[in-house]
Amino acid sequence: MNINNMTIKYLSFAALALAMSATVASCSREEDDIWEQSAIERLEAAQGEYYDVLCAAPNGWEMLYFAGSGEQGYNFLMKFEQGDKVTIATRNPDTGDAYAEETSAFDVIIDDGPVLTFNTDNTLFHRYSDPDPDHTQDTDGVGSGGDYEFKIMSACDTMVYMRGKKRGIEIYMYPLASDDNWEKYFDDIYAMRDSMFNPSIPTLWLTLADGVRYSISNAASQVMSFVPEGGDAVTQTSTMNYVVTRRGFRWMNSFPGDTITTTPAREFVMNAEGTYLVSTDFGGDDCTAGATIKAPALSEFFMQQGTTWRVDDENLGGQFATAYQNLATGFSAVSGSWRLTYMEFSYNASGNSFALSIRNNRSTGVIYCSKDANGDNNIRLNFSGEGDSNGSAFIEYVPQLVEFMNLLSSSDLVLSSVGATELDPVRIRVENSANANDYFYVDLQ
Repeated sequence: MNINNMTIKYLSFAALALAMSATVASCSREEDDIWEQSAIERLEAAQGEYYDVLCAAPNGWEMLYFAGSGEQGYNFLMKFEQGDKVTIATRNPDTGDAYAEETSAFDVIIDDGPVLTFNTDNTLFHRYSDPDPDHTQDTDGVGSGGDYEFKIMSACDTMVYMRGKKRGIEIYMYPLASDDNWEKYFDDIYAMRDSMFNPSIPTLWLTLADGVRYSISNAASQVMSFVPEGGDAVTQTSTMNYVVTRRGFRWMNSFPGDTITTTPAREFVMNAEGTYLVSTDFGGDDCTAGATIKAPALSEFFMQQGTTWRVDDENLGGQFATAYQNLATGFSAVSGSWRLTYMEFSYNASGNSFALSIRNNRSTGVIYCSKDANGDNNIRLNFSGEGDSNGSAFIEYVPQLVEFMNLLSSSDLVLSSVGATELDPVRIRVENSANANDYFYVDLQ
């Protein structure tokens, strides 16, 4: 694709007003007596100033880029140089999650105000504005629908704020520290994404500052799906895409939708303890009054549809260790060829209930149970003694299984996450509330 330099257009009164407001709205700087200049002189001054600002960052800029609302946001690093050279680097699924950089040209032109244009082809960047790029599977003539030209709303040495010329999407750039390594930057971005959202966690909860809650699914995909608490997933699901930052993430628009409300939320960072995400839109630096994103309470999460928890057979204590060993012995006693392979807790869709699955080396049996919650981290399991055909056979022929079920049913169980954050409770310690020495661990599969 070849994108030609654009010529300066005739400036309407509205265009002049926009350019003047953009210049006045720029980051704090020393102002000359601009009112002694003509409108075209003011535009040309802003054009030159913005060009110099872009080139002045010694290690380049971080751009948080969105092509549209239907796909993830992207991180780009850009080094602008006098003479219209720009080096652009990225790492994302379209590069095979590998670091890549490419050099092309840029300019700051006047077109209804100062505009940053990337005016020669750069395959890493223009693929999102190409109407029919190779990485799409259809030929709708739209592609990702993103911008390659951006109206500069304000610019200084700490931030450049722009809007896509075609889509109007807000685009921000921030200068990199002089010692930032570009490849390590993307390592940090990927590490932050992985620390926030584990694809094995099916549901998280967004709690707005006013207490309104939404369930979140598909968080790891960078296009989150939301359903209001108690709402209908078929008719009330909405989506929000985001770009990862080195501190957390930023949605393309404020939540909900693109309108600031009484409970705005757009950018999230880890809280001071690094255990869950908090919105930066309230509460100053500590963000204590803002929205939060956390995993469900453990008592809810443990029995959530889509989760499966495997008992760690090498890390049990007290009565649970004895009962598990007796169960293994019981399977071998039925048949010398039988071996207890593993035990898992999961939601059983066919039985519409929580279930304990026992796997030996030949088959899997399912035994149904229910749960009583006592607070966020306390549960009691109740076994009905019913299961599928294999589960019923296990109950009949392995009496030690009944003993294990009775032990679970007779204990008030306390759940505690072993993970580092409340977003990623992939390992849980389960212990008897009456005796902490009776315990076992389960791992999210």
